[in-house]
Amino acid sequence: MNLRVLLLFFFIFFIFNSTDAQENGYNEAQLTNGDYDNRYGTYNEDGSLILFESNRDGRWQIYTMNIDGKNQKRLFTSDANDRRPTWHPYKNIVLFESDRTGTTELYTFDISSKNIKQIKIPLIGNKRYGQFFGNGVELLFTLEKNPEEHLIYRVHKKGKLLRKLVDNKSINRYPKTNKRGSAVLYHSNKNNENENEVIYTHNVIIKENSKLTLFKDKSNFGSWPNVGNRIVFSTIIDNVTKTSEIYTMQSDGSRKRRVTFNDQNDYLPHWSPNDINLLVSRKGKYEQIFKILLKEKL
Repeated sequence: MNLRVLLLFFFIFFIFNSTDAQENGYNEAQLTNGDYDNRYGTYNEDGSLILFESNRDGRWQIYTMNIDGKNQKRLFTSDANDRRPTWHPYKNIVLFESDRTGTTELYTFDISSKNIKQIKIPLIGNKRYGQFFGNGVELLFTLEKNPEEHLIYRVHKKGKLLRKLVDNKSINRYPKTNKRGSAVLYHSNKNNENENEVIYTHNVIIKENSKLTLFKDKSNFGSWPNVGNRIVFSTIIDNVTKTSEIYTMQSDGSRKRRVTFNDQNDYLPHWSPNDINLLVSRKGKYEQIFKILLKEKL
């Protein structure tokens, strides 16, 4: 089979699969609504509760809701912007960022005791996009050293054993660790003339970085699976999508498959505990959280 025939085969295969998915699609359930923004939806360990942020009260605050979108309630009240909440891997503890001191710092909230604790990290700059490692005692975050230089660090939950994982003069954001803690996903504008964002993995053991998406596309907000091997992410693919859509790919960047098809921007995808469904944020007039039912039916 010559190269021209091979390329034609893959083109027809791609169009067929894309059209089929667009016509049949996946069922969706809209979980939030209202004249305000809701985003960063994530499941807890057993999939019984969803954590998210909302500005419905005039500033960013942290909420939970049932998996059907009901019983939405704020976890606690503050005069600050409390943002980007994520779960502890096996406890009802929430990691979040807040500007309550004038600088964005990382905090934990224990749902049982209602205690809020600051993670005192000895670095100057805003700390964002915090996430626990699978061991529950270490975490990842992005340090905004300056507007053009965002670095990724690893640290103990008590602020000790600080280690730099990704260090370059570019914007490196949204670090996510896999279950074993052996690799970190992030997106960056490095090696790309500071234009489009590209998704990379950082191997914690051998300290090497691998590129998973193309420079010509804008890809970001990658998230590891819980039990499988499909990374989920958002992207605007050159000459294919006009808005940000959700795709999956293997952990080596192969076998990219499109999940969402609409004229709005979908991003911030997260798997359910058994990788059955997805939570995504969709930006129309306001941002809302949707559940993409990959296997579960309405």
